[in-house]
Amino acid sequence: MRNRVDSEQRFRSLYLDHYRQVYMYFRRRTDIESARDGTAETFLVAWRRFDQLPADDRLLPWLYGTARRVLANQWRSRRRSDRLQAKMAGLAAPPEPGPEEAVVPSSEAQAVLDALGRLSKNDCEVIRLAEWEGLSHSEIATVLGCTAHAVDQRIYRARGRLARQLGLDSSAVGIAAAGGGAG
Repeated sequence: MRNRVDSEQRFRSLYLDHYRQVYMYFRRRTDIESARDGTAETFLVAWRRFDQLPADDRLLPWLYGTARRVLANQWRSRRRSDRLQAKMAGLAAPPEPGPEEAVVPSSEAQAVLDALGRLSKNDCEVIRLAEWEGLSHSEIATVLGCTAHAVDQRIYRARGRLARQLGLDSSAVGIAAAGGGAG
């Protein structure tokens, strides 16, 4: 019984320490309701795997990795639902506005978001993890399930592609991409 109480207290602490970061990870990528659902599902996975969670310095990247998989599941489910609705209605529904519309502070940030939208999903995600979530390359490697060296290469290439989209020198992209995540 004592073990269970200790586990519940440790989980509450973990939840309170990381809830906002996980919620904002979702919120930057989806609508409010889906962000809440995704955050809850991420912490449900953490609870179920509580005895297997990594040490403190690797916990947040582990949570982001779990959140990434939860978000992918949400998107797949939404696409299936949208296709079914469109099929039943006989026409496609207009695309739902992204969460960025609620948090974009300037036309410069909108230009960055538009450029990010033209990148591949993998390029966009690695830039968001580095710039918006502020993760180190080793933490991103944990989230993506690859090596830190692979992350170095992915970020370098993604920033170059983003720079070309924006018509900027690639050294300015880190600053520009960071502006896109305000909120």
